[in-house]
Amino acid sequence: MTTPRLPPSSPSPLKSFLRARLARDHHLGLPLTTGLMAVLSTALLFALIAYEVATKGALTRLDQQLADWFNQRAFSPLTELVLGYTHLHGTIGVLVMGALLLRHMVRARQWAWVADLALVLPGGMLFNYTLKHVFARMRPSFEDPILVLHSYSFPSGHTIGATLLYAVLAAYLLNQSALLATLGARLRLGHAGVQRFVVAAALLLVGLTAFSRVYLGAHFLSDVLGAMLLGTAWFALWTTAVFTIQRHYWTMSRSN
Repeated sequence: MTTPRLPPSSPSPLKSFLRARLARDHHLGLPLTTGLMAVLSTALLFALIAYEVATKGALTRLDQQLADWFNQRAFSPLTELVLGYTHLHGTIGVLVMGALLLRHMVRARQWAWVADLALVLPGGMLFNYTLKHVFARMRPSFEDPILVLHSYSFPSGHTIGATLLYAVLAAYLLNQSALLATLGARLRLGHAGVQRFVVAAALLLVGLTAFSRVYLGAHFLSDVLGAMLLGTAWFALWTTAVFTIQRHYWTMSRSN
């Protein structure tokens, strides 16, 4: 006598949900999951720094000590070099560089990247400007300042501008196979090597911008850390949204 076969059990709703969130070929799968995780983690870290600033916690005491340390040790010609670099990443400089990148994307007909850059760069800088007035934090003050600025300090506008610009640029380059191959050939790097180079260059440029603001006494350490986290969260939010929508319509067009 043979035992009747039972029909295979269907996976639980939770397992099905998790499997769908980790699927690489679904518009609501792994790219969306990792993007949302990046948004939530960086936004949470920004909120912690913002709380420290608002409540004048331990981080603000470190802020003042570090600001005084740099102010007492600033020297020429480093100060002039840092001034030149920081002015390049002011509002006008970042928007001009963003416009040049936008022009390239339009000529290449990369419409999803055009939308992403338009949402990320000017939108993020405007949001940061709004937050400055919400927190209304005064800038560092010294007996012998290098720069005297009368606008609010937290978060750093120069730093978030650089974060947004170079995040979009790095992400764009990492998704352009032909550009990566050309860059890799000129630098004599393999595919993985040129990817690491692009990411490292973006991090270096953002880090130098943040350093310039603290060195010149224009911002506290928490101002630039907050700006980098806020910029990363804003970039991840809109980039995830734009390319989730793009994958959705691409999937629909294939099914039709």
